[in-house]
Amino acid sequence: MAVRGPDGVTRRRALVEASRLFAVRGYHGTSTRDIADAVGVRQPSLYRHFDGKAAILAELLDADLLPALARVRSALDAAAPPPVRLHAYLHADVAAILGLPYDVRGLYNDDVLDLPDLAAQAARRAELHALTARLVGQGVASGDLRPADPHFVRHAITGLLLEAVRERGPSPAPDPHPRAQDVADFILRATLADPTRLPDLKTASTALVTHWTTNP
Repeated sequence: MAVRGPDGVTRRRALVEASRLFAVRGYHGTSTRDIADAVGVRQPSLYRHFDGKAAILAELLDADLLPALARVRSALDAAAPPPVRLHAYLHADVAAILGLPYDVRGLYNDDVLDLPDLAAQAARRAELHALTARLVGQGVASGDLRPADPHFVRHAITGLLLEAVRERGPSPAPDPHPRAQDVADFILRATLADPTRLPDLKTASTALVTHWTTNP
């Protein structure tokens, strides 16, 4: 499922238009001819850039999953208290997905991720979920977070992220940070053993996000 051809305007437009079609029609309801028509090229031109529809979706998914995996690993390894690392990860991750140039509303579908061509992306998503739960679990183990099932908290995080994506709509958020901050604040406020610590934790979280941004 390798991508053929050099990067270019047509290739980038194909990713954007495909993401919009997937959001409106679904993956199975979208054909490569539909994508080519939306881009304004002939179908053979599309195949010069991608092996097929699955290759397009795989790249769209990886545009989110690969950086997200790097972020959660950085959060797990950072030298900061668990709730600071969790807040920083949530802020950075939500801001990143809200700022993607693609319509991300139709990318995550359990039925589609069961397709053999998308096995690598399904595995990356499963790893991302597991590492996020581990990050929550570190806070529970340290006593900074209330006793809770880390996997349940991870599901709540996913639900808030999907709602933020739905609210964003088809285009990138002009400034994704306020809503990203809202999501991170909500999760920490709900899970902190001592919610009065949130203002100080947010200050440390902002410093960590800035560090990640300036030292990718």
